[in-house]
Amino acid sequence: MAFIIEKGGKMKNIWLKLWMIPACVLTMACSKDIDVPYSEGDRIYFEYLYQDPNYAAKRLIVRDSLEVSMGLLPDEVKSFEVKIPVLILGNPLLADKHYRVEAVEKGTVVKGTTTAKVNEDYMSLPETYTFHANTWTDTLRVVLLRSHLSPSFTLKQQKSLILRLVETEELKPGIREGHEVKISMNNYVAQPKWWNVYALGYYHPQKYRILLMFNTEEFYSKVNILNDADRYINALKGYLKDNVVIDQETGKRVGFDNLIDMDGE
Repeated sequence: MAFIIEKGGKMKNIWLKLWMIPACVLTMACSKDIDVPYSEGDRIYFEYLYQDPNYAAKRLIVRDSLEVSMGLLPDEVKSFEVKIPVLILGNPLLADKHYRVEAVEKGTVVKGTTTAKVNEDYMSLPETYTFHANTWTDTLRVVLLRSHLSPSFTLKQQKSLILRLVETEELKPGIREGHEVKISMNNYVAQPKWWNVYALGYYHPQKYRILLMFNTEEFYSKVNILNDADRYINALKGYLKDNVVIDQETGKRVGFDNLIDMDGE
């Protein structure tokens, strides 16, 4: 599952309104049958099966990681809370129970290692969490910090955090595929997967920000979203022609087709 964070701290899950194309795509593996050999005690697990967005019919896929891109957050916003679904195996609890989660150096279920640092890239985890009664799904909340993550699109710095469910007297981990969850985080404006589908030229974070400026009801009321993507392309070209937009890393002007040396204009 992938998230892209927009201005104002709102989170769009999978779909960006522009042309109704996925903003980020989940790294995935094929679905498979899962054996459930557990019978003793209450057990929980991280949600790991999701409907494949590329299929209209039901087709479950296994999540590899949860990716959070914070590059579009306002500069004054220093943190972001990630909400991770946790499921009960079997019937809902009759009373609230507690479970534990720990950050681990290396995954045994998910691939990769933890490179994020506690209290630098994420807030320290509480000693215990509560899984509430009378529900099949609860939420694990993890606060990510962005101050130590580079906003450079050229550098493309990314850090990861692997979390694992820990057995307690009240709750035990359930299905093995749901024992761990991996959070991949970055602080630059990542290129959306759909960018190269349309004639938008080379990717640049400033071009993406400009496109998002057109994401208004007034603009949509004048556009046939399914058949008139050229309106967006022409609007982007016009904006870059009429406004001087500077690439902060090179000092060059952002053009539609390339970066332009200001001395050569």
